[in-house]
Amino acid sequence: MKTRNIKTTILSAVLILLTSYAFAHPTGNMVVIGENVLWSYINPINDPNHFACVMIWTEGSEPKVYIQSEYAASDFMLYNNQNELYIIERRFSQASNEFQVRVLKSTIGKEPRVIWDWFKDNYRIGEGGFFMLSDNQMVFSKYPEIYSLKKGEQPTKYFEFEHPMTRIRAVGHNQILLLGDNDCYLVQQSGKILGQWNDLIDQKVENPPMNRNQVFDADYSDGELLLSYWGRRSFDLIDANRKRQIILQQSEPLTPHWVAFRNKEKLLFSSKLVFDGSTPKPHLVLLNHKNQTQVVWN
Repeated sequence: MKTRNIKTTILSAVLILLTSYAFAHPTGNMVVIGENVLWSYINPINDPNHFACVMIWTEGSEPKVYIQSEYAASDFMLYNNQNELYIIERRFSQASNEFQVRVLKSTIGKEPRVIWDWFKDNYRIGEGGFFMLSDNQMVFSKYPEIYSLKKGEQPTKYFEFEHPMTRIRAVGHNQILLLGDNDCYLVQQSGKILGQWNDLIDQKVENPPMNRNQVFDADYSDGELLLSYWGRRSFDLIDANRKRQIILQQSEPLTPHWVAFRNKEKLLFSSKLVFDGSTPKPHLVLLNHKNQTQVVWN
């Protein structure tokens, strides 16, 4: 009985730590499928048990839940290949004392179906971005490497890259965007560099959120690089001529998380982070081609 109580206490502590981490640092990302925008969050927003969800929004409607996890302290990570949506769901299994993930596949308007059932996750798969080469093979980032994973097998290095990577994103035309500590690379599937952006971090930034002066997320389209700059609480754009500008400056407690292009529009997602034990509060803004802002979710 004592052993069981100790084990229960340890597992509870793991879940508390996981949930507390999620409060300060939402896991997931944002993708665009046609006119639809989808992102990861928690539902209900104020629930300390942190039940993950995927939200969906289309112009002229209110954001709504697309899929809801049944598990506390869970997360969703997203990737789309044209109209196909792939979803990694992560949970912590108390029975086996391990993190587990599964992969679901869907198209808008259809119920997601499981294509990879639950399996042990030692790599925090999907947290640093992922994409699918097929329904049976994925590529994901876990700092500092990039891995390939075939269904039912163990991860192997996808390609050698001399720079450490924090995040990957498939950006079309068989190209990948690689985000590093202070740089970003557009590469082919082989790892051949097509473009790069250096010195993304302003070393003079003072008092960054959680003392982390970093670029949290990036997206690429038609020569432009869109950045979520956590350290400066700003969303930045580097145009095709390599001119960089702040397109949306935020202030405490808003902290930038995710970005996505939707044609010429830009979706900018942040959260209100107040370190008093409360959950993050969402703040999604659409910046149109005239640089006019619209609050989508708040």
